[in-house]
Amino acid sequence: AKSQLVNYRRLLDAPTIACDPAYCIKAADISAPEILRVSPTEGFVVGGTLVTLQVAGLPAFSAADIKVVAGEGVTKAFGEVVSLTQEPGSSLTRSKGLLVLRTPAVDALSQLVGFTVSTKVDSESRSATFKFDYLPALSGATTFVQVSPASMYETTESDTVSLALSLGSVPRLARPFVLSDIMVKVGAGAYAPASKITSSDRDRTKVNVEATTTLPAGTLKISAYSASRGVATAGDHTVNVVASPAPKVVGAYPSDGSTDLAHTIAVTVQYVPPAFKLSDLTSAQLVASQKGKYPVEILSVENKNTKCKHTYCSLFEVKVRAPALNTTDNGGGAARFSAHNAAGAMFSWNFTYVASGKPEVLGFSPKWQKVVADAAEAAATEQTVTIFLRNFPRAGCTGTCKAEAERRSTRVRFTRGATPVDVTPSSITETAGMLSIHVVAPARGVSGDETLTVRAVADGDNALVETGGFAFAYVAPPRSVSPVDGSVEGGTVVTVKAYGFDPIPAKEDVSVVIVDGTSETTVDVLEVTPNKQDGVPISEMTLTLSMPAFASAGVFTCRIKRVGPDPNVLAEFLFEYFNPPLASNLEHGDATVEGQTGATDGASTALRISDFPSIASGADVAVTFGSVASPVLAYINFKGGVWLQVRVPPAVDLAPGVVALTVQFTGAEPVPRGGVTGQTYVRAPKVASVAFSY
Repeated sequence: AKSQLVNYRRLLDAPTIACDPAYCIKAADISAPEILRVSPTEGFVVGGTLVTLQVAGLPAFSAADIKVVAGEGVTKAFGEVVSLTQEPGSSLTRSKGLLVLRTPAVDALSQLVGFTVSTKVDSESRSATFKFDYLPALSGATTFVQVSPASMYETTESDTVSLALSLGSVPRLARPFVLSDIMVKVGAGAYAPASKITSSDRDRTKVNVEATTTLPAGTLKISAYSASRGVATAGDHTVNVVASPAPKVVGAYPSDGSTDLAHTIAVTVQYVPPAFKLSDLTSAQLVASQKGKYPVEILSVENKNTKCKHTYCSLFEVKVRAPALNTTDNGGGAARFSAHNAAGAMFSWNFTYVASGKPEVLGFSPKWQKVVADAAEAAATEQTVTIFLRNFPRAGCTGTCKAEAERRSTRVRFTRGATPVDVTPSSITETAGMLSIHVVAPARGVSGDETLTVRAVADGDNALVETGGFAFAYVAPPRSVSPVDGSVEGGTVVTVKAYGFDPIPAKEDVSVVIVDGTSETTVDVLEVTPNKQDGVPISEMTLTLSMPAFASAGVFTCRIKRVGPDPNVLAEFLFEYFNPPLASNLEHGDATVEGQTGATDGASTALRISDFPSIASGADVAVTFGSVASPVLAYINFKGGVWLQVRVPPAVDLAPGVVALTVQFTGAEPVPRGGVTGQTYVRAPKVASVAFSY
């Protein structure tokens, strides 16, 4: 390169024909350009975005002397220089000005692209670079990528409808979000701003919407558009509105009884109008197995879900009193109860009558036992079950029932599958002809019901006698989930331990879904690890899952399913999604390498962290500048976040540069929904960061 060049800028300012060394400039003195500011920093891949660069030291004074290149190699494209305006007094060694360029079109899949701005002074080249974010070209109407819930039940009363929408063909929104940037219309209502914008990226924007309306059966139309693209680009989506189900009995207690006694039965009914009352029922009856019909007295109607305003969520308890049966129906068997309103039969349920004089199980307690989750504690899971009987081992044995039961080698049979297990009672007691049989339930590693019967062997004129079967449940302990929460952005790796399966399915035979209303989102199952030990009643399955991105924050039920020709739900667990914390409103974003800032105290800065847990002291957060920890000087909790004032430490080795100012929650979070107070739960990190300059 030449060591001396013509200073053409000075020659243009003061033309001369004389040979004057003052009109020469050293190549090394020509300034290197620096781009101070870029606005805007993003635009569409179709090109045409006007970008203004604030430049310093750009040794050019005509737009024609500047070249703009986007990308490199075979994919590079040339931008158009629209104008260059240098400030008065600018020279080849020092300048400041504004450069306006028009971006070129690039490949449709381009994202963050590097731009090079260059110029030449004689044989000397100078250049500077900046990054520009290319966004997908938007066309057509707004699309609905996902809507949750996918369907809803009809309502007759006005109520708040909550929807989570994932929208496509809308521009990426800048934080902090402005709700009116996304306009949504629900049903026949008017367009209104979204209730909440949870995230926005180049492909989709996720919003929550709340609207007050009634939902007749059929479909609900939802429309949405981006304010920047206008209402002409609104897209539509319909949500199915399902008619309310018919009234249904979901429980009745007791479910059986002797034919010679009257019985008060509590019946749990759902899907009845929320204003349902005693006077709505006109009659009730039972039909015995021998077809005898009996009137049933309706005692009371009680609303068990008073907060419910709609049929689909209603829950009522109806109490009735059924009479003792006539001798013609003394044989017992299945009976059918029905309750009627003015329109006819409203709901019905089954009841089993036990013939009087036959051995009868009046009740038993407890009704369940945990399956083994720890092989070393198998014996500790075993419980003593007390079974209450009448007419056992024969009718009329009052005073001798205990002795006869013991003489006739009474056993309690546990049956599941083809091989029953007979267990000798630990004790038998008698009170006024009623027997109480106490038996230790064996430890089990597999969940499910076992049928229990009480048997006494034949003795002289007395044949073998056996009661009717009743179900004793082996219940799996709560699933162990770690961590119990994760960001809506997805990617959290979760370990779930579940118990009580036989057989334990292979990875390809398991699916896991997140349930949100009537929609399901698939979870990626990374690994399934079985834990079964010969001779030990334990059956444990460990799943390693990768949680997907999700439309909204909240606590959701996750279902572990067995796939195949006979799919079924193996277990459920709860998982909480949270919005990732966001650092904003940094009051002083730079400091000297000694840690001096423009704050009043000269050595601190402050920032706002939203979507962050409340803190009780500065010890509940860990603040670092790069790798250097820093104390919290002051804090203020607000709804959904915290404001922090922190000390700015000196830079490492007093070196200038940009570091990450990171804030991580280290305090104690509340017990998760469904959790137990005092138990430790692993939670995903709550971390926010922002760039800080030394």
